[in-house]
Amino acid sequence: MINGLFAEQGDRIIDLQPSFPIPQRPEQAFTLAEKVAYLLSNDHQFLETTAILRDLEYDLPVILHLAFEQEDTIALLDVHKTLYQIYEVYLSHPLSPVCLHEHSPWLLTLRNQLETAWLNYEISIIKKQLPNPSEAKNSKSLCAWFLEQAQQESAIDKGVLIFFKNQASIEQFNLFLLSDATLNYRFFDALALGQLYFSEIVKTEITNNMWDECGNGVENKSHTKQFTLMLTKLGLQPPQFPVWDDWHPYAGYNLYFCFGLNRKHYFKSLGSLAMPELFDPNRNRAIITGLERLYFDARIKCEYFYNHIETEEEHGSRWLNNIIAPLVEMQPEAGIELAIGGALRMEAMRRYNEYLALKFGLFKHLL
Repeated sequence: MINGLFAEQGDRIIDLQPSFPIPQRPEQAFTLAEKVAYLLSNDHQFLETTAILRDLEYDLPVILHLAFEQEDTIALLDVHKTLYQIYEVYLSHPLSPVCLHEHSPWLLTLRNQLETAWLNYEISIIKKQLPNPSEAKNSKSLCAWFLEQAQQESAIDKGVLIFFKNQASIEQFNLFLLSDATLNYRFFDALALGQLYFSEIVKTEITNNMWDECGNGVENKSHTKQFTLMLTKLGLQPPQFPVWDDWHPYAGYNLYFCFGLNRKHYFKSLGSLAMPELFDPNRNRAIITGLERLYFDARIKCEYFYNHIETEEEHGSRWLNNIIAPLVEMQPEAGIELAIGGALRMEAMRRYNEYLALKFGLFKHLL
């Protein structure tokens, strides 16, 4: 489960079962994601596996063409559900059968094909937003670029924040919180993957962020614990699987783990992680305004968001000063990689807002 199991002391521990549904029989596996989920289970036979792998090899070029050449939304959702499942293999319970496939050649080959096609597609979209080569190699210019990008808002971005402040109902906030749950429970893991060593100053700053995520050593102040407590106080259950029925939120989530689980994308990972520290405080203020409109005791029920504003205001500037700038000064060639990660994160944020706008019925008012 995404939410995990709960021990007697209220601790959240990871579930032995995968955080994605698995077809019970091979004839129930129709999509790419369903076939991969079935292969990751421990209930299949050799002949069934061989047949499904043969189907994957035949079908994959067609699916990738539909997803990234024709931008077919069904194919995009299938690809990103599949990537989500693949990344969960690396984050699952150590005793889960899916872990046996962590280094399976078929899985590594499939993952590489999906990631390559996806990133080629994504980078072609954000090329014009990137700083020029000289700006990317200059620490001051690159930090200014990060701030400028983080402050840009589309009409949909602004509309979603205004909607949170002034109109969103309890039911709509509940939908938003459940949509956010998957990443909120995994964000510490994404941050931890950025902790893999490159330099002392980077390690120190990320450790500072991780310490805040852990509630500065106070169990009930850890962000995942606070998020769970908030859901409980609002009468919500953490979802067993992602609630998304759209490829946009899957892609935003997957970006963290595509970067974090590939050493060659290390600098992109840090650029991607930097952006939420810069744009989230404004978003969280809008959310808090809306929650206070609906709940007189919002500060008690939704402490999670209040604490985030306090920590992220500081994190943004520290991330620029202690991670982005030093990295560029030490390794100027890293600058463009940091910028690519940042630009892709901004694109993911906008797509998530489009997903929310669609769910809230806002498009007819914003376009």
